[in-house]
Amino acid sequence: MILVHHDEQRWEEWRPGVRSRAWATAATGALQMRLAEQVLEPGTGAPTHWHYFEENITVLAGRARLWVGSERCELGPAATVVVPAQHRHGFDSIGEEPLHILAAMSWPINEVLYDGDQGDVALRAGEAVGGGALRRVATVRREVEG
Repeated sequence: MILVHHDEQRWEEWRPGVRSRAWATAATGALQMRLAEQVLEPGTGAPTHWHYFEENITVLAGRARLWVGSERCELGPAATVVVPAQHRHGFDSIGEEPLHILAAMSWPINEVLYDGDQGDVALRAGEAVGGGALRRVATVRREVEG
């Protein structure tokens, strides 16, 4: 059994106004999924990006404007969006209060490829090496949906 105390996991700033902490990752012993919490200040967000794996995004508090390919929606607490693997997506924190989400991914390491990044570079977090800290890595890009 692997036991992770959420309040013992460190927060990382992905972008100004965007904090994340992972609960289940390769760094905490997970082998098949990643579970992470993120808090986004109003007006911040996750720019268009994609992953090689499915992601489920659940809003715990606040409001989000979310897109997957050409589909768009706004959602509040107690709503989940399922983002298929290899589909471009992103979201913004809208409204007056921070957006608080839970992201479940079908792979224990979060490798994110952002639109507009130059070269074959990804952000990776949750690895067993380096304590799971966020880092930039070389990767191979391919065509994706949306």
